[in-house]
Amino acid sequence: MTDPTNSGAGSVVVLGGRSEREFAVVRDLGYRVVLVDEQVPWHCMPWVDTHLDVVLDDWDAVADAIRAELGDESPVAVLTHTEPRLPLMARLGRLLVDAPRGLDETAATNCRDKWRTRTVLSEAGLPVPRFALAGTVEEAIAAAEDIGYPAVVKPRDGAGAFGVRCCQDERELRAAVGALFAAPAGSLTGALIEEYVDGPEYAVQTLTQDSKTSVLSVFRQRMTPPPVFVELGYEHPSGLSADERDELDGLMRDVLAALGVHDWISHTQIRRGPDGFRVIEVNARRPGGRLVEMTTAVSGVDMTEAVTRQALGLPQPEAKTTVPYARYVSIVFDTAGTLLYDEVDAETGPFAPIVEVEVEPGETVRPKEHPNGGVYGRIVVYGETPEELDRAEQEVRKALSLQVVFGDGLGPAETDSREFKSCC
Repeated sequence: MTDPTNSGAGSVVVLGGRSEREFAVVRDLGYRVVLVDEQVPWHCMPWVDTHLDVVLDDWDAVADAIRAELGDESPVAVLTHTEPRLPLMARLGRLLVDAPRGLDETAATNCRDKWRTRTVLSEAGLPVPRFALAGTVEEAIAAAEDIGYPAVVKPRDGAGAFGVRCCQDERELRAAVGALFAAPAGSLTGALIEEYVDGPEYAVQTLTQDSKTSVLSVFRQRMTPPPVFVELGYEHPSGLSADERDELDGLMRDVLAALGVHDWISHTQIRRGPDGFRVIEVNARRPGGRLVEMTTAVSGVDMTEAVTRQALGLPQPEAKTTVPYARYVSIVFDTAGTLLYDEVDAETGPFAPIVEVEVEPGETVRPKEHPNGGVYGRIVVYGETPEELDRAEQEVRKALSLQVVFGDGLGPAETDSREFKSCC
């Protein structure tokens, strides 16, 4: 806990969070930070003014704890950057904030529940994959037979492609659904069975104010081929033509309006199949990984600051300087073994390369398609031309000198790197 230095404007309740930036924005705007989490990490304590350890699944207990902490004071806003807590954020905002702003409970649930997202958009006549909700393995098999193979199995909630698998036949689908039902249950029950849309994928970031949506960035997303979906990277520009981009922008405005997102940010995944664009997922949050920084670089808008200002009812600042080309490359491996690499000195500046390796030299890694494998870090580079991007990426890779050794006969450590599997 720190001494409150920015307390004149009131208190902001933040649900969860691990990044200093999430809290620094609030404090820099002149507000106290009340961090609420299941167990507040030690490293977060110096970044906030006070903290509460509460079981977040007990919404009434969370509300009571906040009231007890603040006494007669009402929080100015309730905010979260953590997707599972968006519905709770919206509920607490309605209960505790005198003039709640931002995402309401209906919109939060519409985006959090993938089945509800597809239902609302389908009823609005907007393009989504054919889908069905299954409560048993046999219901899933019947749904897949109706939709047709290949079929995608995914949980109703969650992020990072956890539990998502593309199945070519009944045998694969039965195994995928069985594994999903055997896993620890999330807040929503059932498996979503949907059509596999074969085509390029795009990550779309938006800012909606007073029901007017601005598309901040559209990144061409590269993924591993089915059956699992691991992010390999992102490119800006996306490669869409001007007409395709106009169509996509219009689709995003219609999608967010249908879901009830009127004053918030979003991160949406869209595929362009043989029949055109299809909405795959709509997340009422900023993207993960380093796509926030990449979006700031190409749009001039910092989504972390933007959503904080929306929750507080503050005007948005002028956009920053932008760069015409950007590339995000995931650090993945084709074989298991011990990872060796050289540390890279961090550069400074708004368009300096971002280099992150999530494991220490000497630790073991798994192949990208392995259930406990995936993404172990990322490289983000910027430039004025595509050639400049190529040079920047190669310079980083040369400096890192990534090597996987001792693969034969070595069992990788039982660590689950899937938290780094996807930024989305």
